[in-house]
Amino acid sequence: MSFEQQTPTTSAQVTTEAQEWTGTTSMVMGIVAVAFFGCPWLPDAVPPQIRHFPLYLTVPLGIAAIVYGTGDLHHLRGEEGVDRRRARAGVALGLTAVAVPLAFIVWAWVSLSE
Repeated sequence: MSFEQQTPTTSAQVTTEAQEWTGTTSMVMGIVAVAFFGCPWLPDAVPPQIRHFPLYLTVPLGIAAIVYGTGDLHHLRGEEGVDRRRARAGVALGLTAVAVPLAFIVWAWVSLSE
């Protein structure tokens, strides 16, 4: 390959490519945490350990999605023309993954204490 065919990458290109993926980790963790809510309704042919174990991971994954998403949003503050939707979606899904189990625990505690 000759020198003319090679295109050097500048730091601006690398920074732009890195900003395109910002928030993806948070969004993926939030999606997985919310998807784990459906595991108990898998068919009975699936062993109970596989059906119920992911429920133990919803709150830690939700907390991690919130932490990564808020960190990404803080990192992108003041940047012009940057897409923050993935980080916001990750925070929202993480909050859902944390709030639903906590609301269920509070509901169970109140209803069982009566």
